[in-house]
Amino acid sequence: MELAQLAVLVRPPVAGVTKTRLAESLGEQGAAELYEAFVDDTLRLCERIRSVGRVDVALWCAGAPADRVASWATSMGTTVRAQPEGDLGVRLGATFEEGLARYERVLIIGSDAPTLPVGLIVEAFDALADAAIVLGPASDGGYYAIGASHRVRPSFEGVRWSTSTAFDDTKKANAGVQMAVTSPWYDVDEPGDLHLLRAHLSIVPSAAPATAKRLLELASGHR
Repeated sequence: MELAQLAVLVRPPVAGVTKTRLAESLGEQGAAELYEAFVDDTLRLCERIRSVGRVDVALWCAGAPADRVASWATSMGTTVRAQPEGDLGVRLGATFEEGLARYERVLIIGSDAPTLPVGLIVEAFDALADAAIVLGPASDGGYYAIGASHRVRPSFEGVRWSTSTAFDDTKKANAGVQMAVTSPWYDVDEPGDLHLLRAHLSIVPSAAPATAKRLLELASGHR
């Protein structure tokens, strides 16, 4: 059994479909373009993680993979897996089912936190040396990462997705299982989240260079 897998959930960057809540501030095309930059920065993070340890990267796509998704997979030297139909719990469950059949530890992240630090991913993987499950809490009440060791498959029974209770619901669903919680971080789902993102990148643009560049282009009206 191999050591670890970092699985990334993505979707095609399609105007009017992707990041629709951000379209209020950026327009449908702008929201899709910004999401594309989110993924570019997330995959940059994966490359950094892969360079420092025995970690494979898997890409799971919601919906029919587009050419851009295929190019992301090619850049990572992996193939695109199709996320099954169903809520997030179903999709996370399928990712764990496949990953834990081969790897000792599996960590799943989304593509909505482009500034996520490498240190938090390392922290999560390290936590799985002792804990069966690890959660990385997000500022909106959800989580930016969830991981498990080969000893257990997380339960998502009763989790109210896309609400401020998703993190607490997941802890409740896995009561009795040894769980670790890493340091919190923020993701970007709502127009209000853009204020924090812009403030962060105005100080440290290197935290998410593709996103920082795209935000500047969108602000100036250039593509």
